[in-house]
Amino acid sequence: MSANSKNKEEAYNGIKELVEKFKSNYKQFHSSDYNETLTRQDFINPFFEYLGWDISNKEGLSQTYRDVIHEDKLKIGKETKAPDYSFRIGGNRVFFVEAKKPSRNLKEDADAAYQIRRYAWSGKLAVSILTDFEEFAIYDCSKKPSPNDKASMSRIEYINYEDYLNRFDFLYDTFAKENVLRGSLEKYNADTKSKKGTESVDIDFLNSLDDLRTKLASSISKLNSLSLRDLNFAVQHIIDRIIFLRVAEDRGVENYGDLREACSGNNYYKNIVDIFKKSDGKYNSGIFDFSKDKITQNIEVDNKVIKEIINDLYYPKSPYEFLVISVEIIGNAYEQFLGKTITIGKNNAKSGQMPKAKIELKPEVRKAGGVYYTPEYIVDYIVENTVGEKIKGKTPKEIANIKIVDPACGSGSFLLGAYKYLLNYHIEYYNKIKDRAKFKGVKEDVIKENGDLTIWIKKQILRNNIFGVDIDSNAVEVTKLSLLMKCLEGESPASIQNNQDLFNERALPSLEDNIKCGNSLIGNDFYESHLDLDDDTLYKINCFDWNLKFRDIMKSGGFDVVIGNPPWGSKEVFSKIELPYIDKKFNRSNKNLNIFALFIDKSFEIVNDNYRIGLLIPKNFVKTSAYKEYRESFIYNINCIVDFGKFPGVAQECISLFIDYDKKEKLSRKVFDNGKVSILSDLVKENILLDEFKVFTLSKLSGYDSIIEKMQKNVILLGEHFRVFRGMEHGRNGNLIKCPHCNHFFERPGKTNKDLESVNCKYCKKLIKIEPNSYQFIHKEHIKNSSPLLIGNSIDRYILKDIQYFIENNLEGIDYKDLDKIDEKLFFIRISKELRGYYDNEKLISLNALNIVTKKDESPYDLKYILSILNSKLYKIYADIKVTSGADLTIRFSNEIMNSLPIPKLDMNNKQDKEIHDKLVNLVDNIIDLNKKLSSEKNPNTIEMLNTRIQAVDAAIDKIVYSLYNLTDEEIRVIEGE
Repeated sequence: MSANSKNKEEAYNGIKELVEKFKSNYKQFHSSDYNETLTRQDFINPFFEYLGWDISNKEGLSQTYRDVIHEDKLKIGKETKAPDYSFRIGGNRVFFVEAKKPSRNLKEDADAAYQIRRYAWSGKLAVSILTDFEEFAIYDCSKKPSPNDKASMSRIEYINYEDYLNRFDFLYDTFAKENVLRGSLEKYNADTKSKKGTESVDIDFLNSLDDLRTKLASSISKLNSLSLRDLNFAVQHIIDRIIFLRVAEDRGVENYGDLREACSGNNYYKNIVDIFKKSDGKYNSGIFDFSKDKITQNIEVDNKVIKEIINDLYYPKSPYEFLVISVEIIGNAYEQFLGKTITIGKNNAKSGQMPKAKIELKPEVRKAGGVYYTPEYIVDYIVENTVGEKIKGKTPKEIANIKIVDPACGSGSFLLGAYKYLLNYHIEYYNKIKDRAKFKGVKEDVIKENGDLTIWIKKQILRNNIFGVDIDSNAVEVTKLSLLMKCLEGESPASIQNNQDLFNERALPSLEDNIKCGNSLIGNDFYESHLDLDDDTLYKINCFDWNLKFRDIMKSGGFDVVIGNPPWGSKEVFSKIELPYIDKKFNRSNKNLNIFALFIDKSFEIVNDNYRIGLLIPKNFVKTSAYKEYRESFIYNINCIVDFGKFPGVAQECISLFIDYDKKEKLSRKVFDNGKVSILSDLVKENILLDEFKVFTLSKLSGYDSIIEKMQKNVILLGEHFRVFRGMEHGRNGNLIKCPHCNHFFERPGKTNKDLESVNCKYCKKLIKIEPNSYQFIHKEHIKNSSPLLIGNSIDRYILKDIQYFIENNLEGIDYKDLDKIDEKLFFIRISKELRGYYDNEKLISLNALNIVTKKDESPYDLKYILSILNSKLYKIYADIKVTSGADLTIRFSNEIMNSLPIPKLDMNNKQDKEIHDKLVNLVDNIIDLNKKLSSEKNPNTIEMLNTRIQAVDAAIDKIVYSLYNLTDEEIRVIEGE
């Protein structure tokens, strides 16, 4: 019998005994004096012990890593402030259990159901359990709970104790620890959860923050005379303080309900400011620092508004249980929150209404396509492989000197991940040392009785190790807020008082020297040539001097670790004043770099000689020609690349780039998929340097190395025998207008104005009526003296699709690139996941969405021979590995890439080579002819027959192409997916 079977059999017999025991004394267990504590001891604890959970921590693990946390419950009226059990794997919650006494009817108990759903939804757990042993109810906790919901809402299983044995397989296979470790809960959730109506707590909390900010901003702007900048400052700080205190209340550090009780008397906001000031004396966190904040303590806020805001954060109106909402979840909401700003509408004098506050995306965020919070699993992976590697085997004293920085910290997700990792490392370290692990209750304590770190050591780690910079002052405050809430986790009023008694200092550290506001990329030397700029402009630029702000660290050589997800986006976010400085400062040959590339350069500037860098960046870094110079510059320092693909809300695929001082000959490659890391074969860096574009292949495909190697031997490059160029241009933004009066061309003004109906000609000044977003010389119908015009989707492999557009002929001012004069050419879709080409001998014209390939005079090769190679199945694999690096997104097949494509070299004077060449040309003629017939055929039987013939010709082409590259049968099976 296997260990698994034995465990399951023992569990069955144990639960059988519990069922019999409950049944035999049913009346006693239903009596009023048989309470919840007894129910837990007699039935619920042993029930889960039989399922393999260490309920009483027999293994003696620290609080951080024990299987089950029995929460200390705080009773507030009808409400209890914690779930009874938190079941965990590796310190991470997997489900909650809320226990009740058997005399309660859980099937109809809406309050109890709301309670467990509220806890689990706040904790972002998929499922959780409500039980009194007699009843066992499982809830889908992905849907936002409401106090008006019935008990049956989101309940996916209801099992009476008499059915435990009949349903035993389900209970054991789903909730036994050994099966939870194997992913049983994820599978169960995927099988049962209805996506309809789900809204995660972080998204809902973001909406609440937006609503709270709108109400608060409207009231403050109505009653106070503040600039927009001061208004944003005030609203952000008030919200941060309220959220901090609500979290502290729910976690038992502050008296529950203090904020709510402050909403009485004459001036509610003044009462709340008094709580803020009292908190400054207690926490010293900077959040409540009124010596710097001269704005918020003197403003007015409407009583009704402040009361509504506060009440919305309390039970029962609030669905949030801040005891179990992790700091990471709050940070996720805040990251989105920081991408928005307050604007005030104009006063409507006629209506007498006061201006209303609106929440809008910041202009730079709108340009970048939004704000994306880095998933926790990516943060954890990058932290483990940078911070983790740096501190491995070190003592706390050695670790105290390690400086970790995120130069674009946002809401602080990476710094929070680093801090969490450091805390766990110290917990493990100290708990292994017996004489230090014992609780003494004195100043020297590093751990508490439950195995957690004391608050003074958590503060010390935070001050010593964690640093960050962000250009957004609000982001800086939120980063501090997140780190300080993490520092406060697990504390109680007693532990905070003990800290004050022993150290005579307030509970939390000031992070003014750790988390700073400024533009990481623009230093104080910018001022030297811009002394005449106004204050508002300089405020936006927000210069930052690393050597001044982090003087001691930079004097000692720099930071040890750089981590983060730097901004992705065009350099257009920089003003015309900033761009010359940026181009000079980051002296790269390619001036159209994405911002993330500048942060790579900056990372190298601020580290010491034994550095580790881990950054999350777009995947196009590994393949596009724009970053060729970077790949070549850092190749011996880039030691690992992890392909994370796409994460929710982000269109681009991403990678993590790991760079350090230890230069190695090989580049490690990994693919992260569904929580698992697959290791690809290492790349020899010397071979990368030999590649013209220095591409780092990251394809998820494996077993192709020998194939790619063969494809690069005994070849010609396409650009050696053929000319590659793009189709005709049509204005930088597709805005060329042809004046019907004077026939001149000019660019349409107001390129962002999509609804422009008319414009005056730049030359003759006459009024021209125009179609929005149209080119005045391109038409949807075949007008007199016009030619067919191909766009990006006009072709496919060997296929010409329906012509949708036509272009006027012989227009002055338009460069047709002689396309209407070239007898034969190949068209290739420029932006695509694979090469897709069409042969043209009808002098067709195309826009620049298509690449054009024409034959050089001296080339012995036919264009159709080239087409057979580039349209082959083998070339699809080549493009996936060498060009797109396995990306799901399309890629730009630039002229550089096209020119470098390897084509099998044939000796046209050799009879055998000539026959192969001509055979492929003949097959291409055949497949083009078949596709033309297919395009006009309507009979389904004939269509099926034509498709079969096309597939046969395609296969014949592939077979010859395989032979040209000397592929083995095994390699062919790899290509064919066999």
